Amino acid sequence: MKTIIEKKQIKEWLEELKKDFKVFDVRKSVLPAKQYLFPTKEKTFVFNNKSGELKTPENNKKDFIVFGLDLEDLEAMTQLDEIMNTPEPDFFYWQRREKSILVGLVDYSKDILPGGDIVLQKINKNQYKIRVLTEKGEQIRKSKFFKKTEDLKIKEYKKEKCEFKKLLLDPELLHDAVKWSKDLKIWDELGEKCLGCGNCTYVCPICHCFSIEDRVGLDGKTCTRCRYWDACTLPEFGEVTGPPTPKGEFRRASGHNFHKTIKERYYNWYYHKFVRAYKEYGKAQCVDCGRCHRYCPAGIDIEEVVIEICKTYISQTK
Repeated sequence: MKTIIEKKQIKEWLEELKKDFKVFDVRKSVLPAKQYLFPTKEKTFVFNNKSGELKTPENNKKDFIVFGLDLEDLEAMTQLDEIMNTPEPDFFYWQRREKSILVGLVDYSKDILPGGDIVLQKINKNQYKIRVLTEKGEQIRKSKFFKKTEDLKIKEYKKEKCEFKKLLLDPELLHDAVKWSKDLKIWDELGEKCLGCGNCTYVCPICHCFSIEDRVGLDGKTCTRCRYWDACTLPEFGEVTGPPTPKGEFRRASGHNFHKTIKERYYNWYYHKFVRAYKEYGKAQCVDCGRCHRYCPAGIDIEEVVIEICKTYISQTK
């Protein structure tokens, strides 16, 4: 017996879930699912100078659902869980993750799913099969919209294999090629093309760099520490600065910037994803979701860049 839901009833099921959970639908969102577990900006603590009390904000008291993750986003969230648990658990991330239920909506046939708590997997144009992967997924397994049946019309939905997908299966090659490529002319060309806007980092479902900022209230009674998304492609990311001036501007400490040029910063982004990530986790921190290309105002296609680098590496070193 298999549990299924009719495609036309998914919207009604989500409305049913909203009675007990806050539901976020990521299907049409520019930003990936990470925004609900690792917000663009969040308070980490508030210190009251008068009482000497230090408070850590309690986030998401109510359990919530992130709905609509595809195969790539499910894999990305699995990787992000690993990253945010190493070397020590990220308290603020896991405070939200423990209250979240990740619901996948997958239009391709796949025996082993890369992550999530419960996944709706397309079996024909009208129906989705329900696959529960965790105990958290069990919480929403029972619904009047779910029905058990043996009479299934199953169609295989295969995703087209692309050259870049195959490369992601060989993270060692990606590590070697990107590390070797540092002095290639391609980085000069990309340095000229890249705007250094940080979009590729913000829309990436795995990128997790952040900065810390302290803000003092106008009355001088409270100090709030916040962390917010940052991007290694931005000029300030690698700059050594001192404490802020009274006007809120950062003082230069040594004035040194580890990555002064766009070329250096853009290469560093690739280095982190394909070289450093392999050393730390044994895989590339990329799932081929396509967002970085889709939302790049300069039209840079990371797939084409990596494929070219790998081909050049193989031809010149093998």
